Amino acid sequence: MAVYNPNGGGNVHIDKVLTNISIAWPNNGFVGEQLFPTVTVNKQSDLYYVFGREGWLPERGDERAPGTEANEIPGMQVSLNPYYAKEHSLQIPVTDEERENADAPLAPDRDGTELVTSKIMLGRELAFKNLATTAANYASGNTVTLSGTARWDQAGTSHPITDIRAGITAMYGKVFLRPNTAIIPWPVMNVLQDHTDFLNRIMYAERAIFSQDILASLFQVDKIIVPGAGYNTAVNYGAAETLGYIWTDDVILAYVPPRAGLKIPAFGYEFQWGSQMVDRWREEKRKSDLIRVSRRYDIKMTALDAAGKQVSGYLIKDTLASI
Repeated sequence: MAVYNPNGGGNVHIDKVLTNISIAWPNNGFVGEQLFPTVTVNKQSDLYYVFGREGWLPERGDERAPGTEANEIPGMQVSLNPYYAKEHSLQIPVTDEERENADAPLAPDRDGTELVTSKIMLGRELAFKNLATTAANYASGNTVTLSGTARWDQAGTSHPITDIRAGITAMYGKVFLRPNTAIIPWPVMNVLQDHTDFLNRIMYAERAIFSQDILASLFQVDKIIVPGAGYNTAVNYGAAETLGYIWTDDVILAYVPPRAGLKIPAFGYEFQWGSQMVDRWREEKRKSDLIRVSRRYDIKMTALDAAGKQVSGYLIKDTLASI
């Protein structure tokens, strides 16, 4: 009898070929990992360090007279926050009949792997988005909700440049770093390209054409990300499709370091335990192979104030009246 034998007659094993297919699956415009870079961890659950900001406090008594001891200062406060890389898994059966009847270009094992992978990654993207667009996760002063004529699709009365610069100023006052990354969803970017705030700024430029590069230069950020991926918001299979954008009309400014490291402020990280993998086993009673995709991760905001709120980011909610 097999050591691990879920509902069938065959051993579970890691399928390297299908794992490669799963890892190579295109992200279809998912952007969350650009806000929360992946950090590979050695244990499913553990603690990570959160460093205090004592280094920003000047000392008034750093002069030492000959023959005396230097003034001694307290050490840096270091706290610990936990992560738990919960497993996210889905599986799909591939029946013998499907394999026998499939004509090119259909490939049941590959197609099943890609379908399950897409659902795992969609759930991950939604988790990124939900964490990043929840105002309660941000420090006081690091979020604003627009309303009425202040929304950016209200011509003549809204001022997106002023709103974004206010966000940059608020964030800079918390961590003394400018945001280097901005998430501006496609519906918002589609409005901004015709907004007089921007057109008035670029009309005398060499190429008076709105672009992401010009916008990035205007705000002095390294990267502007324009997510446009959508999904079906219907709850149940078979229900009428209700399509919507994953990232709707919330704009995020963030500092994302070039690489993870100690004492480096970062908007957040995905803590991933192990690798994304595909395993497969035989269930003879069903005349099927089961293909399962698994990814174990936890997503955390990491640059936090004493109240546990985000300081390395700024959130502008509800920028459009039309969504």
